[in-house]
Amino acid sequence: MDLNNLKSDPIVVVGGGFGGLATVQALLARSDGTPIILIDKSPRFLFKPLLYELLSGELELWEVAPRYSALASELGFIFLQECVVDVNELERKIITSSETEVKYSQLVISTGVTTDYSLVEGLKKYAYGFSNIDDLLRLKELIASINNTSSYTNPLVIAGAGPTGVELACKMSDLVKNKAEIYLVDKGIQILSKSKSFNREKAMDAIAERNIKIYLEHNIKSINENTIELCSVENDRDDLLKINYSGFLWTAGLKPSRLQTVDCLLDKNKKIKVNKFLQINEHQNIFWVGDIVFCEKDPFPSSAQVAMQQGYLTGQNIMSLRHGVQMKSFQFEDLGEMLSLGIGNASITGYGITLSGPLAFKIRHFAYLMRMPGFSLSLKSAGSRVFSKK
Repeated sequence: MDLNNLKSDPIVVVGGGFGGLATVQALLARSDGTPIILIDKSPRFLFKPLLYELLSGELELWEVAPRYSALASELGFIFLQECVVDVNELERKIITSSETEVKYSQLVISTGVTTDYSLVEGLKKYAYGFSNIDDLLRLKELIASINNTSSYTNPLVIAGAGPTGVELACKMSDLVKNKAEIYLVDKGIQILSKSKSFNREKAMDAIAERNIKIYLEHNIKSINENTIELCSVENDRDDLLKINYSGFLWTAGLKPSRLQTVDCLLDKNKKIKVNKFLQINEHQNIFWVGDIVFCEKDPFPSSAQVAMQQGYLTGQNIMSLRHGVQMKSFQFEDLGEMLSLGIGNASITGYGITLSGPLAFKIRHFAYLMRMPGFSLSLKSAGSRVFSKK
């Protein structure tokens, strides 16, 4: 593709997660003919809330991780599988690792976050993450090893009792069929500290029904090939707990994905401060979306639904900016929370309902699949669930 022969400088979106792809969809819905380019280093969009069902085999890869090239063909945007290394605000261009230069009229940066293995020495070497397809494939191998041999007698340890840790604990417990105990470790005083009370209660019920043991108010002190040391949050050296483990899953830390322009704007909390329009005041043609941003005057959580809402608004605001129309400020609308709590089980608070169990699991599946970008993919995914023989 010859980017030099475009009819006008494109609108460029860097990062194809929930926020980036929602921005692209909003721009296409209000298209004025300007080319729209999405840049991401991965070939696939990953619908992360359904990654647990991909792990368990309840969903297939094409349902959870469609290729950007297929979405681009259906929706009508340009996809570049590249890694952006720098942004030149003065010349309005981005530079990729292959030294490709792409000029832009407006730019959206939605590079998201990735697993932070720097918090404890040895994490990168010994821990499993759960944020991408490679992580999932490694976990599948671990599960298969546990189920196919009798040598895994030590527990699986999961650090972090937020949604990712809790959902993984329930799903992993079902998948290893009680052949290995699950230890869920968190520094807080309760699991799911930021979740809805109903969902927390149902999660505790799901944990109680499984071979899962919870260690609250504990940190990971150290890790080596065979052993993890836990300590209380008071860091009492006399209170160390040594655990021989079969596998260690790290869900307790995130950091922004690397991009030079992002790195220089991060505050002490590794976030970028934006105004109510999701801009930095001095750069009116750049918008920031997703987990890397915060707004002091109107704080919002870091979640997929926040990123999607920001993306939809940013698409609208870019068109407003281009046509001299007043932009709208971001207002987060909390639509609720859905948790996967093992195979065939879920909990929902929001969307006008409070529900748990198999029906909640089906509603969760349907709701997420209908949010999948691309009409034909959403229809095919939802249809495959309706007519499944399972």
